[in-house]
Amino acid sequence: MNEKQKAYSTILRSLPPTDARTEVLFRQAGDGFLQVEYGYEQRLYVPDSFRILAIDAQVKEKKIEGLIETVPGLRTNMFHFDSTVLDIDKLIDEIAECEEQLNSLEEMVIPSRLIKLPVAFEDTETKKAVEKYLQLIRADAPNCENGYNLEYIAQCNGVTVQEAKEKFMETEWFNSGCGFWPGGGFFWPLDPRCALVVPKYNPPRTWTPEGAVGLGGPCAFTYTTPTGGGYQLMGRTIPTFQFAMKHPQFADTPFLYRNADRIKFYEVSEKEVLDIYEHVHDKTDYQYDIEDGQIIVKDYIDWLNSDEIKAETDRFNAKRTAGLAKAPKL
Repeated sequence: MNEKQKAYSTILRSLPPTDARTEVLFRQAGDGFLQVEYGYEQRLYVPDSFRILAIDAQVKEKKIEGLIETVPGLRTNMFHFDSTVLDIDKLIDEIAECEEQLNSLEEMVIPSRLIKLPVAFEDTETKKAVEKYLQLIRADAPNCENGYNLEYIAQCNGVTVQEAKEKFMETEWFNSGCGFWPGGGFFWPLDPRCALVVPKYNPPRTWTPEGAVGLGGPCAFTYTTPTGGGYQLMGRTIPTFQFAMKHPQFADTPFLYRNADRIKFYEVSEKEVLDIYEHVHDKTDYQYDIEDGQIIVKDYIDWLNSDEIKAETDRFNAKRTAGLAKAPKL
């Protein structure tokens, strides 16, 4: 990087790569925000998120005066701080100290709830969102064949619609952190053989129904309220947010998700989903399927690096690469 590039760079400091991690970048993200990134490469490697969450917990244990909140992601963490109280260099020092102390992930055991969520594919509310998009925003959108986004998702991954649904349901989805929209979580496939990847809408939608399940890049998201959005829509699930906090599940917080949750989807009819909406928002007697559990990081990384998983992942990646090359560009 030359002197002119340095003058305009947002990177304030970096830590060199080690055997335990890639390079760490400390990036200015506004007067009161610091973004920590793991390397320059955009990659889907869930253990990055394990480390992000471990460092996040260590920093919070320090109870640093002026640190307001954090927003962890797959390979980034956004630190929101009061710049009149906490100097950004002091914050970087505190985070860097935690990074240097965490030498390995292999001894980590991550508390992780398993949340089982029903999903109805090809539901009427998702179809309304797609129809509205075609009518009001982009009539020639190539991702809306047959009134849904499922055909496009399948094309981009070199699979059939049924195979796309099956891959979506086969893997558990790891929540790297909550943010972007109230109650939302960012979910990443723990099984790389099921890593569906798809471009986002271009341009975005102006309306998405509550409960819509979307896919953008390799990331899944469930829409907690009606809103705009750009993820390709898979279908619709049950409420994961309740502002009124009437249901016992939401008595302490309006949000269903926590950092490090795992989400497992299973298929049901649209009628079943609608019935559950009534029993969440009106009758408030629906029982969410949530189990306490854990991720033993060494076991997961060993499984991820096994010859069998690598070979099957490579085969699917090749199929997906060919699919993306053939699929219409948005």
